[in-house]
Amino acid sequence: MSSSEAFADIKSPVSIEFNRKVILRIQDITSLVYGCGAGILQLESLQGFGLFAISYISVAFVFFAWFCHFQPGKYFQSPVQEVLIDSLFRELAGFVMAWTFVYALLG
Repeated sequence: MSSSEAFADIKSPVSIEFNRKVILRIQDITSLVYGCGAGILQLESLQGFGLFAISYISVAFVFFAWFCHFQPGKYFQSPVQEVLIDSLFRELAGFVMAWTFVYALLG
C-alpha cells in the first residue's frame, strides 16, 4: 500500500468545509440566474418550479461529474445530504426572489 492510498480515506474537516462553501456558492449563483431566466420567460406556477427542480438537479449532477469525478464520497461526509438537501430551501428562496422580481419588472 502506497502512502497516497493510506491517506485516501482521511477526510479533513477544513477541506470538507471548503467543498461545502464551493458548492453553496455555485448553487447560489445558478439559482439566481435560473430565477432571472424564469422571470424573463414569464413562467408561472408549476412551470417555474419545474425549472427550479430541473436546474437544481442538473447543477448537482454537473458538480458531481466535473468537480468530484463521480466520487463525491471522497469530498463530502454525506454527499446527498450536504449537496442536495441542506441547501434546498435556501436555493428555492433565492430562485423565487429573482423569479418574482424579474417577472414584476418585465410584466
